[in-house]
Amino acid sequence: MDLRCSSEVAGACAATGDVAREVRTFTEVMGARAANGYSFSAAAGPLPPAVVEEVAGACRAWRDAGSILSLPFTAPAYRELQDETEACLRRLLAIPDRFRVLFLHGGATTQFAAVPLNLMGTRRGAAYVNTGHWSRRALGEALRYGDARLAAGAAGQVPDPARWRIAPDAAYCHITTNETADGVQYPELPGVAVPLVADMTSDLLTRPLDFSRLALAYAGGQKSLGAAGLTVVIVREDLLGHARPDTPRVLDYTAQADAASRVNTPPVFAMLVAHRMLHWVEGAGGVAAMAAAVARRSAAVYEAIERSGDFYRADVDPRFRSRVNPCFRLANEALTGHFLQEAEQAGLRDLRGHPLVGGVRVSLYNGLPEQAVGALTAFLDVFRRAHG
Repeated sequence: MDLRCSSEVAGACAATGDVAREVRTFTEVMGARAANGYSFSAAAGPLPPAVVEEVAGACRAWRDAGSILSLPFTAPAYRELQDETEACLRRLLAIPDRFRVLFLHGGATTQFAAVPLNLMGTRRGAAYVNTGHWSRRALGEALRYGDARLAAGAAGQVPDPARWRIAPDAAYCHITTNETADGVQYPELPGVAVPLVADMTSDLLTRPLDFSRLALAYAGGQKSLGAAGLTVVIVREDLLGHARPDTPRVLDYTAQADAASRVNTPPVFAMLVAHRMLHWVEGAGGVAAMAAAVARRSAAVYEAIERSGDFYRADVDPRFRSRVNPCFRLANEALTGHFLQEAEQAGLRDLRGHPLVGGVRVSLYNGLPEQAVGALTAFLDVFRRAHG
């Protein structure tokens, strides 16, 4: 599908003969096409309509077990649901048998504490690479539990792994593979001499994973996996059994692995959403198809930015620009509020940048419909002509 402005929209815009009216005309055309508009929120990814329908149906009746909303986690139907979810995730990511899959509460932020509690032990240190807001948050939390050291840091890019300062006895090296606030993404997993831990909350299931380089990955479920409330941890078995004695059992990877992720009541509803979303990804062609889609969509966004001249500006090094969360600014910062207002009126919602960063942020999670990106790139062109 062509992700640029459709001929219908382009024709309607051009027919005005007045660039000052193009945005209004664009808004009218796109408003008629998408009554509810499109959300580009970084906080939570949209679910495909088919998944929404399946989840809604499960709220009424899930197989022969009644509503999913009241399904006991002790019931065989729940165990079947969790087993099927894990099996589908393993197929999609080709997870080796030597890795355990945990389904936990608390979001990825809880893992900022769980990782050092489980892996750092009481004596060893760990290395952290700073590429933006979320990696800094992870480092700050790890410092509460042990000797977490900055291995490298850079703004607007990923520092060269050959220059990372990692102690040979470090328990692990932590990275954030995609910085949603800053628009920085690792093009590939780095090779390091210690176990690599990756926060993949925003780009899990958007590209294949090299498990020969990865020791532990974790991700909150609300981006491309399903709904808020579920966190996935994929951990190599040899990293189990090293938690600090004072680690709470609900955060202890070994305890959760031994209890099949049911030390406490699991997030049943969020598990159902993940189950349906994972099967949707599989039916749509798997991770390879998702990787192709996010590459195509981000390329369309960056092309619109580049052809604007200096009207829009993406400051991230092109080698490390996020394919999932492109971030940019308007050269005239005073226009940013007007841009966001006009976009909202055109049905293009949730484009405001992170509160600590500002600018504009476009989130291209797996459930986003293809036509949303076409609408956005058309709007970028129309707004530039009207205000450039």
